[in-house]
Formats: sequence, C-alpha cells, structure tokens
Amino acid sequence: MHGLMSYRRFGIARSLHSDLALARARSLRRDPAPARARSLRSDRAFTRAPWLRSDRAERTLGRYVATELWLELGCYAATERNTRLVAA
Repeated sequence: MHGLMSYRRFGIARSLHSDLALARARSLRRDPAPARARSLRSDRAFTRAPWLRSDRAERTLGRYVATELWLELGCYAATERNTRLVAA
C-alpha cells in the first residue's frame, strides 16, 4: 500500500508515514547529540554572517566555522579556522 494505508486511532485517521515521523521525532528528542548541538548556540558562541560571495555565508561558533555552501540546499560543512575539514 506504499506506506500510505491509514487507520483509525483515537477517532483520527492517520497514515503510517505520520507515525514513522512521530517516532523519529521522539527518538531525536531522547538523543543527547541534539542537546550538545543546541549548547553551541549559547551566549558564548558569537554569530556573524558576512557575505563572502553571493552564494556563501559564514557562521563562527567558537573555534569551528560552519560555511553554508549552497543556500538553496541548506548544506553545511564544519571546518576549523585553519580551513582543515572536520565534518561534512
């Protein structure tokens, strides 16, 4: 049924896709990694977004710099300030 089979639960028709999305959202809330990522956005980390080129913006978070490569795709690459690639 392509994962779109709906069923009744508490009087509301829901799809299997929506249940999977809810389960993923709950597991992300329990995962400690997003909590650590949120702490990077604290008052210690300052943020600046100068236009390096028309398609690049930079955000400085402590010693790491996240460079947005494609604004329309929302892809980020985290690099250290000495421009060595840390994670993509």
